[in-house]
Amino acid sequence: MKLLDHLKTERGFTLAELLVVCLVIAFVMAGLLIMLQTGAQSYLVGSNQVEAQQTARMALAQMDQEIRNAGYCPTCAGTPPFTAIASQTGTGFTLQNDWDGDGAINTTGTVTDANGNVRGEQIVYASSSGTLTRQEVGVDASAVTLATGIDGLTFTYQDSTGATTATAASIRTIVVTLTTQPQNQPAATPQGRVLVTMTDSARVRNR
Repeated sequence: MKLLDHLKTERGFTLAELLVVCLVIAFVMAGLLIMLQTGAQSYLVGSNQVEAQQTARMALAQMDQEIRNAGYCPTCAGTPPFTAIASQTGTGFTLQNDWDGDGAINTTGTVTDANGNVRGEQIVYASSSGTLTRQEVGVDASAVTLATGIDGLTFTYQDSTGATTATAASIRTIVVTLTTQPQNQPAATPQGRVLVTMTDSARVRNR
C-alpha cells in the first residue's frame, strides 16, 4: 500500500515540457547541421580550387618556358633569319627554334640538336572546346592534350614597347590569361563550384 501511494505521488513531464525540450533539441541539431554543411562546403571548394589552380599552373609553366626559349639559334651571331613566333591567333600560336643551327626551320620533320636529342623545330599551342593542346611538329603525330577544363583562354601579343601587335616578327612578349575549373565542376549553383583565373606574361629572350 505504501508503494502504491508513493507511485501516485511521482510527478511526470507535462506535454508543454516535452514540447519545449523537443524544440531545444531541434535548434541544437539545426545548428550542428549548418556547421557540418559549412565545413563540407569549405572542403569541397578548397579541393576544387587546388585542382583548378594546379591545372592552370602546369599549363602556364609549360608555355612560359617554351616562349622564353623561342627563337633559339646556336650559330646565329646576330638576329636569326627566322621569327621566334611563326604565327599567332586569338586561340594559339606557333613557336620556332633552330635546334640544329642550319639557319632554317624544319616545318615537317625532326632535327638533332647539339646534345644528340631529336627535336621538332616548331611547337604549336592551340585551344579549342575547353582543351589546351601542344604539338611538337615532327615529334608528336598529333596534338597532345596539355590541360582540360579550360573555361577561358586569351593570348595578348606585345612588341618591345609593350604595345599590342598583330605582326609575328614584332612579338616580344605573350600575355596568357587562363581560366580553369575542376574536372568535375558542379552545375551553376550547387556547392563546390569554382573558377580560377591566372595571368602570366613571358618574354622571348632570343630577340
